[in-house]
Amino acid sequence: MSLRDESRLTPRRATLLTYAFLGLFALLSAGSLVVADSPPWGVAAVAAAVTAVLAGPVAWLVRDRLPAERRTTLGRVVVVVASLGLTVSFGVALAFEVSFLSVTDAVTVGVVCGGAVALLVERTVVPERYRADWA
Repeated sequence: MSLRDESRLTPRRATLLTYAFLGLFALLSAGSLVVADSPPWGVAAVAAAVTAVLAGPVAWLVRDRLPAERRTTLGRVVVVVASLGLTVSFGVALAFEVSFLSVTDAVTVGVVCGGAVALLVERTVVPERYRADWA
């Protein structure tokens, strides 16, 4: 029996599971930051602000302007670029002896919080034609 069976894992349940796991991952990262000696809360705040300000409006404009197949290709390009960025940031952290895990935890908390704000704004303020389709 596969997870793709429509009777068990509906698109709505998959979306809710995704949100739940992102929330748990952010809680784990926040817990790591709380027990750290000098947590980089500024990095978390900047990541949250950048995500909330850029990710929401960029996604809304892309959704309005590009057809679905172009959005899929663009999403794959973003994943590849983000993977390369993660690799480069890991190398920079090693070169300059920066605590990579605490910075990564701060960015994770910031991105999840900023994404939650963008999602909340989308559901309350953004006009219907810019909104994503609910699963």
